[in-house]
Parts: sequence; C-alpha cells; structure tokens
Amino acid sequence: MLSIGLAYSSDDQSTAHRIAGDLADTVSFEHFAVGRANEGPILAELTKSFTPPMVVLISDHFLTNPNCMLRGHELFGANREVLPVIIPAHRLNEESGEVETINTSLANQSDVMHYVNHWQDRYIDLRRDADAMTEVAGSSFQTYLRKIREASTQAEELLHLIKDSWSLSEQQFSGNHYHQLFIFADDLEAWETHKTLEEAPPVDLTGIPGLEMLSPTKEVPPVEEETIEEDSEPTLPPMVEEVVPEKIPEEPPTTLPLPESSDQEPVTSSEEEIQGWITRAWAMADAGNFEVGADLLAAGLASNPDHLQLRYNYALLLASGGGTAEDALLETEKILDRSPDYPDALFLSGELHESLGNRQRTRDHWEQLSDVVAHYPDLNYRLGVLLADHFPEEYLDAAAYLRRAVKEEEVNGDAHYQYAKLLAGPVNRRKKAVKQFRQAIKLTPGHAPAHYELAVLLFDLQEYDEARKYYRLACSLDSTYHTPANQRAFFATPMEISSAAGKLDALAALKENIAQLESALLERQEEELAAQAQPGPGDGITVLISGATSGIGRATARRLAADGYRIIALGRRMDRLEELQQELTEAEGTDMHLLQLDVRNREAIKTAVADLPEDWQDIDILINNAGKAKGFDPIHTGNYEHWEEMIDVNLKGLLYLTREVSPGMVARGKGMIINVASTAGKEVYPNGNVYCATKHAVDALTYAMRLDLVKHGIRVGQICPAHVEETEFAVVRFDGDSERAKIYEDFQPLRSRDVAEALHFMISQPPHVNVMDMVIQGTQQASSTVVDRSGRDKFAPEEE
Repeated sequence: MLSIGLAYSSDDQSTAHRIAGDLADTVSFEHFAVGRANEGPILAELTKSFTPPMVVLISDHFLTNPNCMLRGHELFGANREVLPVIIPAHRLNEESGEVETINTSLANQSDVMHYVNHWQDRYIDLRRDADAMTEVAGSSFQTYLRKIREASTQAEELLHLIKDSWSLSEQQFSGNHYHQLFIFADDLEAWETHKTLEEAPPVDLTGIPGLEMLSPTKEVPPVEEETIEEDSEPTLPPMVEEVVPEKIPEEPPTTLPLPESSDQEPVTSSEEEIQGWITRAWAMADAGNFEVGADLLAAGLASNPDHLQLRYNYALLLASGGGTAEDALLETEKILDRSPDYPDALFLSGELHESLGNRQRTRDHWEQLSDVVAHYPDLNYRLGVLLADHFPEEYLDAAAYLRRAVKEEEVNGDAHYQYAKLLAGPVNRRKKAVKQFRQAIKLTPGHAPAHYELAVLLFDLQEYDEARKYYRLACSLDSTYHTPANQRAFFATPMEISSAAGKLDALAALKENIAQLESALLERQEEELAAQAQPGPGDGITVLISGATSGIGRATARRLAADGYRIIALGRRMDRLEELQQELTEAEGTDMHLLQLDVRNREAIKTAVADLPEDWQDIDILINNAGKAKGFDPIHTGNYEHWEEMIDVNLKGLLYLTREVSPGMVARGKGMIINVASTAGKEVYPNGNVYCATKHAVDALTYAMRLDLVKHGIRVGQICPAHVEETEFAVVRFDGDSERAKIYEDFQPLRSRDVAEALHFMISQPPHVNVMDMVIQGTQQASSTVVDRSGRDKFAPEEE
C-alpha cells in the first residue's frame, strides 16, 4: 500500500475524503487538516516530521486560512516531495441557500496580488478596530492580530513559491485514474493495480440465497499478549491502539444561519449545517467572543441534542472562556452518558476535574481513555505526572505511563525528567535514570532540575567529576542550587568522601537539599520580587529614541530597558512600536510611551512633544537615531527624491526633534543628547555623495550643539558606526531590491546590538564625563571601501 500525506484546510475536507475514497484500494493517506481556530495548530507544524511524499490541496479556503499560510514556505522546502493540487473552493451562500464554487488560480501576478491584498486588507481592517476589540476580547484578540500580521507579511513569498512550483489542476490530478499521483510517488506498478481494480466489472451478488439477511460485521483483530521479562522496565497491560482523533475537531467554515431553538419536537439539522455552526463559533472565539460562540452552539444543541461532536465543541468553548469548568463538565458528562468511550470527552473531563482539584476523577477518566486510545496526545505524560505527584504508592503505574510517553514521536524533555526521577527513586533503576536525565537535558538544555538531580545521582554512583560538572551547570541555570550545603557536599576533598560514612553524609545532605528545594525556590521568587522593587541604573530616567521600530533604535530600547530606563519609543509604524512595547513590558516590566509620527513632519513633532503626558514631559536623554540612505548613484544621475528624503530625515528630522526637546533640558539645567551619525560623516566614498554630506552635517551639528549647550550642563555626543546588520539600512537604500541589499554575506559587520551596547556605555558614564565622539566598525572593515570579504566564519559571534 502506497503511503502519502494529504494536507489541506478543513474547509476542503469533503474533497480530501473523496480523493482518499477514490484511491482507497492502493493508497493510504495520512490526513493533515487545520481549521481557522485562533489556538488551533498550524499546518507547517503538523507536517514538519512527515517524510513520505505529500499532496497539498490549494484552494481559496487554503489561501485565506492563517493556519495554512503561517510558515507555509516550510511545506514546500527544498528537501520535501510535495505536489500542490489547485482545487476550487465551495461555500454556502447564506442569502440564496445555494453552494457557490470559487475557482482558485495562481497563474499570473494579478492572481498573486489578489491574495496579497486580501491579507494586507485583513490586517488593516483588524488594526482599525483594535482598540474596541481589545477592550472586548483582551489578549485573545491580540494573539489573533499577531497571527494575521505574520500571515500578511509571509503571504507574498509563499504565493510565489506555489505559483512557480510544479502543480496540477484537480482535473489533471484525477485524470487517467490519478496517473500523475503515481508518477509523483514513483510507483507506476501501484497505478497499474489501481487501474485494474477500477476497470474490473462489479461482482454480481444477485441470486445468493439469504444474502439480504446478513448484517455487516467488523472483524476484530486478535490482540497479541506482551511478554514481560522479569527484569524489564514497568509496563502497562497490553492495549489496542486506535487512531487518535483530533483534540479540537475543526470542520469547514461557512456562513450559515443561527439555529433557532424551539419548544417543538427537535428537527435534526444537516451535517453541513452543524459543521458550519461549529466553525462560526470558533471564529467568534478566535476574536474573543467566547460567550457568543457558546450561545450559537447551545442553540444548535436544542435541535440536535444527540450530536456528540457538537456537544463536545460546546463543552470545549465553555471551558475555554465561554463559561465555567462546572458548566463544561456537565456537557462532557452528557457525552459520556451516550458514548462512555468518547476520547475527546474523556480527556477534557479529566482536565476539568483536575482544575477543580478532583484528582481521583481525573485519574479515572484518563485511565479509561488510555484503555481506548493508548497514545492520545499528551495523555501518557499527563497521567504519569498525575500519579507520581498525587498517588505516590502507584509509582510503578506512573513509571509505565511515562515510559510510554518518552517513546512517543512528540515528546518533551520534562517527560524524560519525570520518568528519570521515578527510576532514580522508588523504581531503583539508577543507571537507566542517568540515561533519561541526559535525554531530558538534550531535549531541554535549560532544565535546571534535571541537571541538579543528575548531579546528585552521579555523585551517588561515585562519578564525582561528572557530578560536579552538572552541578555547576545547574547553578548557572538557577542560582537557587548554589547553597553552602551543596558546595560542601559536591566539593568535599577526596579524603572527606573516601570513607563510607563521609560519602553517606554528603549524599544525605544532597538528598535533603532536594527535599528542601521547593521552599528554596519559593524564597528565591520572593527575593526576586523584592529585588524588582530595588532601583536599577536607569530607574526614573526617561529616554526618547527616534527610529525605534527597527535596527539600532529597537536594539537600544531593549538594552536600556534591561537597566530600568523609561522609554519613549518614536517611529512611523505603530504595529512595530506596539510589538516592542509588549515585548519589553513582559520581559522587563518597562514603563513605555509610544509616539507614532514621521520625523520629517515638523508640526507633528511640535504637537507630540507638547502633548506628552505630565509624567513623560521631562526627557532626560534624547537619542536622535532616525536616519536612512536612499540610492547609490553618482552625482550626475542621482535621484532628486532620494536626495530630499535623506536631507529631510537625516538633517531636518534631527533638528526638529532637538529643537522641541532641548528647551526642557535647558530649563532643568541637565540632560544628554546623542546623535547617531556614521563613518560616512568621517570620510566620503564613491556614489555616497548626498548621504555622506548629511552625515558630515550631523558631525558638524553635534559639535555646534555642544558649544551652544555646554553652559546649561547638557552633554552632547555622537556615535559613528560603520556597516551594521540587523537593520533595514541596505534594503531601504536599494528600494527593497533584496539581491543588491546582500552586502554583508561575505564578511561580519557590526550588529545593531553592538551599537546599542556602545550607546549604553556613553549613557552610563558619570555626570562629569561626556563621550563626545565614538567611532566603531567591524574587525573586517578598515574603512568605508576597504573590507576583508573572505567570509564571516572567523569573526561570527558565538551564538551563530
């Protein structure tokens, strides 16, 4: 049987199932389908470990589904055998009640731009209503907005990738008994078999006495018993594994009327209608309207009370935010009353009982699910941890579930860690525990407890050097482990640990330390909270950074946020400013204020600075970072618009901002202004004419500003970096020409974070010190035109 993957948007499920049915005699399809749910999986993630050939159904549904488009280029990677099949989309017209067919095409550039515009318009529309939607839906809407933004930025690349690849129409794909599929899979023998079976006449069953009295039965395959060796690791009783259904079924979205509840006898709706309600409900949930989505499904249940999938999605919506855990539990119990082995309901019921503290009920549901679907996603890990933490006498069962978890295809490092703890403890299989701890560290290098407990175990096994190595790593990951008791135990002299008594004393100290670790961690968390209240170097100091949406400006905001500075981030692109604000607020707790404007707009700058909230008006440090280069032409063919843009941004923008901010510094008798200039302000180079002129002007202005402001106690300086990557400099200079912008591929320039670190140094000097001029460039760059382009490897930063 030929094995092939079939990836598609769940809107196209009927087409996918028809194809699978047509080829059921010779092809085994593994289906990868995603819906549009905000928290649902993305197709690239589902298929990343699938290696056989794969068919991807490309439709209008696919091209407008964020869970299909996100990271979609990974589906068509160079090392993957993928066949795109362009199919029409079908959806129900709500007004006419008729199914409409939407032909899908990527044959020319206008087709590509149709979908590029779709994604851009979709993001713009969402951004327009962002404030109102955030107020209603909170973080759920922000998550959805980020997903749409990422899809919109990736769409054009993916669309061209599909357009330029070898693809088939649905007619070409299915023609001649799906001949093209078997050519793609390089198995024409299978095609001959399929063709023969399709062309064979049907078997005539008429005339067989009693045939109509037979009812179809399903043959149950025998279950092979598992041989358990005396010294084998703990195992569970043999189980029949079944195909795991998707945890959150996502079916074709369509616009359908809201089902009407009635006191009359329920009228069963069509399956298509029900799937439409489910999809609409999750679309509402994606936008943060969980309760509205739940109401929609509740109305559907009034006329379809026995539809288990509908009720399960209703329960899941209630649990996700449309109701309470108790409400959701009532619905899962109704499902289990009708179908006691419904896998999704068993797992969800267990989760709900766990959230309510009913761990025995959680165990009952999950163990029942394990008997039905042995490898339900995340089940073995969750069940093993539950037993280990709350039913310690059942450690053998816990170890058995975790052993199964670590053998699954998708496994996390903590599963190995939890399994290793049991092996090292009550199961008493210490050498196997060492292997599991090492695997946990391999999968999750930052897992500090795994490093520490491996160190303790190796110490017990008298592998002292290895034990100390892992202990040091644990301390580097989490300083809580660096205690006097641990130091004495791990670094006792050989004589002190040579005797059995000495070794036992040290080991006892280590094991006692593990037992006390939880309280130590809690104490450290309290200390960290107290430390957060301690002022950092930048506490109470307000810095305004222009050009903060990318490159040096963005890197500088990150660096200063780490020291507690208050940041006014100024830039043209509000979405990037908000993204930076969210990042720094979550990571550093940074106090930020955003200004969306173009520095070329003098009136906008005057208004923005004048209208700053009272607690943001005293700007202590101004970093004039906004700047750009446009074009690379000799003076006699230069572009006037490029010249004007560089002069307006690099010179006028700096002047306008300095003019509005510096009076406040003068009034307070203190402040600091740093202009981000360039080595182009120190030397000129061919075709750099106007850009070099603007940066030479910045050099002169910095000197002149310092002369004007020195009597007011204001420090003025500049930083002049050479080539800098991690910025948009080259792409902007060459008007988005990515090929011409590849100027850093054969040498290692500065990074924006390097410049940010230098700016931090300038700012960090005591008040009596002013760094007036700092010039920095990469080791491989001797001047603007003399660059060692022998390759990046020699000087590439360690993280690369």
